[in-house]
Amino acid sequence: MDSAHRKKLVRQRAVAKSSLTRLQNFIEVSECKLHDLQVRYEELPNILCKFETAQNELETTDENDYSLDRESFEQQYFQVKAKFMELLHPADTQGRSADNQGQLTMLLSLAITRYRE
Repeated sequence: MDSAHRKKLVRQRAVAKSSLTRLQNFIEVSECKLHDLQVRYEELPNILCKFETAQNELETTDENDYSLDRESFEQQYFQVKAKFMELLHPADTQGRSADNQGQLTMLLSLAITRYRE
C-alpha cells in the first residue's frame, strides 16, 4: 500500500474515533435530554461503519498490525453504546439487575439445599 493511501485511511479512522469520543464526552458531561440521546445513539452504527471500513482496508492491504487499534476502538465503542442504553432505558437495566440478583439468590439456595442433602 502506498503511503498516501495509508495516511488517508488512518485519517478516516481518526475521524471516526473523534466522533465516538465526542459522543462519549456528551453523555459524560451534558445534561442529557431524551431526544438528544436518541439522535446521538442512532449515529453510533454510522461511526462504527466508518471506522471498520478504513480499519478493514488497512488490515487487509497493509503489512502493519493494526489489531490494537481495533481493540481500543471496540472497547470504547461498546462502553459508549452500553452507557447510551443505560441512559435511554434506565428501568430495563435496573430490572435486569434485580432479576439477576433474584436468580443468583435462587441458585445459591438450591446449591446449599443440595449440598445439605
